[in-house]
Amino acid sequence: MTASTGRSEESRRTTSRSEPLPADPTGQRLCEIFGHYRWNFIRADLPDDATAKAAWTTVKDYPLRPRVLWNHWQDANQIIGVRFTHETRYALLDLDAGGDYCTAEGVAQIRAALETIGITRTLLLRSSWSGGLHLYIPFLELVNTFNLAVALKECFKVQGFRLQAGQLEIFPNVKAYGVQTFIEYMGHRLPLQPGSGSCLLDDDLNPIGNSLARFFWLWDGAAAHQDMDTLRHAMKIGRDNHRKRPKRRSHPVASWRHDLDAEITEGWTAYGQTNHLLKTIACYGRVFESLEGQALIDYTLRIALRCPGYEQYCRHQHEIERKVIAWARAVEGYYWPLGSTPTRDTRHPKNTLVPFNQRQTEDAQYRIRAAYAELEQTGELPEQITARAIALARTAKVSQQTLYKHLSLWHPKHQEGVTAQSASFIAPEEVNYEAMPESLEPREIKKLHPLEKNMKGEALCAGGVGSDLTSLTPKRGVRGDESSFPQEVESAAYDPDLHAQIQHQIRSLGWSGDVIRQFIADQFDGKRWSGLTEDERFLLLYRLCVLDPRSDAN
Repeated sequence: MTASTGRSEESRRTTSRSEPLPADPTGQRLCEIFGHYRWNFIRADLPDDATAKAAWTTVKDYPLRPRVLWNHWQDANQIIGVRFTHETRYALLDLDAGGDYCTAEGVAQIRAALETIGITRTLLLRSSWSGGLHLYIPFLELVNTFNLAVALKECFKVQGFRLQAGQLEIFPNVKAYGVQTFIEYMGHRLPLQPGSGSCLLDDDLNPIGNSLARFFWLWDGAAAHQDMDTLRHAMKIGRDNHRKRPKRRSHPVASWRHDLDAEITEGWTAYGQTNHLLKTIACYGRVFESLEGQALIDYTLRIALRCPGYEQYCRHQHEIERKVIAWARAVEGYYWPLGSTPTRDTRHPKNTLVPFNQRQTEDAQYRIRAAYAELEQTGELPEQITARAIALARTAKVSQQTLYKHLSLWHPKHQEGVTAQSASFIAPEEVNYEAMPESLEPREIKKLHPLEKNMKGEALCAGGVGSDLTSLTPKRGVRGDESSFPQEVESAAYDPDLHAQIQHQIRSLGWSGDVIRQFIADQFDGKRWSGLTEDERFLLLYRLCVLDPRSDAN
């Protein structure tokens, strides 16, 4: 499936706000409540025998636009039904004629059960001439469709109601989540269609009219009396209980697949979840669907567009295709289809449980790779190292501390496999300089005695020519029998407290000698530790403290 096809299918799910509504105010209200999902509506010709069961069919040829919906509802020769989308302002209970609950007493029992989850008002209708009942549950605000479905199911199950066709059915139903194909909610007929036999009922099941305007008047009154706080709490409990499957022994791969599927089913629940969900979807497609290349990209895009909460919480809808491509490529380079030969080195101790730190590290690597690919693809990858580090950390949502632990994934010098000499603390020909390898602890504080090869000019020999060519008297003394430089140079400024604080920060960050060398080179124009001034070392301490959120250094 192409990306454009994925977008067009997603656009089917809800009615566009730009769609013209019917002129009739009652028709407008009908479309506002029941016209959110335009496609795959259901219809049936009105049977000659009013009590016969309708032969429902699904219409896939055209969308049920608002004015079309209103015209179909007014047609007494046909019956129309609609489906739910991911959010809804109502629920519907279907009590079939002849079932245990299609009585005044059964309705009272159901209403009493609903009050335990905050639903205190309902609208009772006869659904058709067959004598079945529909109990509508209206709300003033939109609620999550799936969460509402599991809350209703949990409510009735714990109170012993029989949830099955012919007895009691819940709309919206608790549907499965389709990984390869989108699974829709079940459709239900619209209320009070002319000629259908649908009408309003009182508590004793006596008809009280079939006016759609009165239906909406009663609807508003019932919606205003629902206890939404209690209902929201019940929806959360129902969703949590739905997630908890019976404990069973399973293979780690089966558990992993179940976990991935659970995350995809949940979808977006807040901002800032796009990268995580795209990686999860792509991982599922790569490992369990054996997809690669464009097929993996198309799969990831299609599933992401259909996930709950995408339209509400995903802030990358304008660039979703680009982000999907980046994640699909990153995942394909790390995972491989289940049962095939691994595409990377997987040698590790025989332990099916991956340590938490390792999982965190691998997750950071995925995000850095994906961020690098995304910035490179869009031409927004800075050449300057510090700017590149900032851009990658922001895009991958990792700290610079984490970024510098994985230099090979983004740093140009490390990507080339060559560490420049300027990035090293100690060059081989400069072993006499003060160095800072893995440890910043000073070995010993001494005065500096420079070596001959590092001094300009030559040493004076005994009796040699000095600054005063005539000063060869016993009073002046003798310089010695060998060339030497007896003068002492003042020692470089050394602050043991500063040294100790820098060492503490490096240990806190968990950086190796190579990492801190590279960090100093990036921050101070290629300098080594030995070339930093005292002010620059104070600045280094500050930048290390900024990278470590646990630091309390001033």
